Formats: sequence, C-alpha cells, structure tokens
Amino acid sequence: MKILDVGCGGGLLTEPGGSLFITTINKTQLSYALGIVFSEQIAGIVPKGTHTWEKFVSPEKLESILESNGLSVQTVAGMLYNPFSGYWHWSENTSLNYAAHAVKSSMQEHPAPAEFALKEETEELRIETSTNSGVHEALKK
Repeated sequence: MKILDVGCGGGLLTEPGGSLFITTINKTQLSYALGIVFSEQIAGIVPKGTHTWEKFVSPEKLESILESNGLSVQTVAGMLYNPFSGYWHWSENTSLNYAAHAVKSSMQEHPAPAEFALKEETEELRIETSTNSGVHEALKK
C-alpha cells in the first residue's frame, strides 16, 4: 500500500487501491476561535499567521473533493489535542480537527474539472508551506 499526503498531489498521484490519509482543521466558528484566536493570538501555542481560516475545509467539502477525484472516503474521525499532556486523542467530534482516510478507485476515469481545481489549490498550499519553514517545522511535531 502506498501512502501519499495531500502536499504531494493527494488523490491525483495515489495509485488505484492506494490509501490517502488527511488530517486538517474543520471550517467552523469554534475552530476559528480556538485555532486562530486562542492558539495564535492569546496562548501563542503556534506562531501568528500559521492558520488561514478561509482555507479550512469541512469534512463534507473534503469528501466532495476526494470523491470528485476518484477516491472513496472510508473513515472520518475527530481529533482533540490536549496542550497540557501534549497528546492527541481520537474523538467523535469533528468540529475542530479531524482525520480522513480515503481509497483511490480501482477504475481509471477521465479527469473531472474538480481535479484541476484541486491540483491548483494543492500547489498553492505546497508553495506556501515550503516558503514558511516555521509552519513546516510545526507541522512535523
């Protein structure tokens, strides 16, 4: 099984039958309040400017993007971070952070217009991430 992350092209490069795992932040008012206002501006857990709320994506939107690119979403699970212990925990609540597992269809289809839009968005995010080493290093942790 080959595993690629969305920064490497995600479903566009995943081989038929291959898995794609994505962890991201949901686009909710709560994620804005905790992910940006609290973690960046109040507590300083991550550097200011790390997150761009307009780029956050809901599980429903992510599933739509993945399915339009020939992937079938298998699982979506919430993730909660405990800043006191430094550990992440699985949760049924996806209102902040969540993980998705999708599998590339075995059938090869012609690219849909959404694939091209996803490729452009992915390339923009890859460039932004590669030019901001502080964000890249924080994501590694």
